[in-house]
Amino acid sequence: MPMPMVAPVDLGEAAAARLLTPLDDVAVRYVEGPQRYTPRDVAQAMSRTLGCEVAVEVAPRDRWEAIYKGLGFSDEAARAYTRMTAVSLDEGFDKSGDIVRGHVSLSDFIAAAAVRAAHA
Repeated sequence: MPMPMVAPVDLGEAAAARLLTPLDDVAVRYVEGPQRYTPRDVAQAMSRTLGCEVAVEVAPRDRWEAIYKGLGFSDEAARAYTRMTAVSLDEGFDKSGDIVRGHVSLSDFIAAAAVRAAHA
């Protein structure tokens, strides 16, 4: 399932632009990157950047909460993220109205993150 993703710099630019709108502009804005990506797209971009195979592994729904806990989430946070994951997959990501599109692609974001990590 393609999912909306957005780079922090694109969010920052959208927020800065929003600060310049009139005070009565109170509508919700949805900000996304230039396109939506699937988990397979993410794995392929990581593979290209890292120069090694990155595989997608699908976790069964009944294991989600345990997986979040295994990543260090509290019980409450693991339950919340499990519910959020279920709603996202079950109901999709369609939003009404205009979507503010950023310009940073997934591949560019991952490549830049790898460069930053190498210099840290």
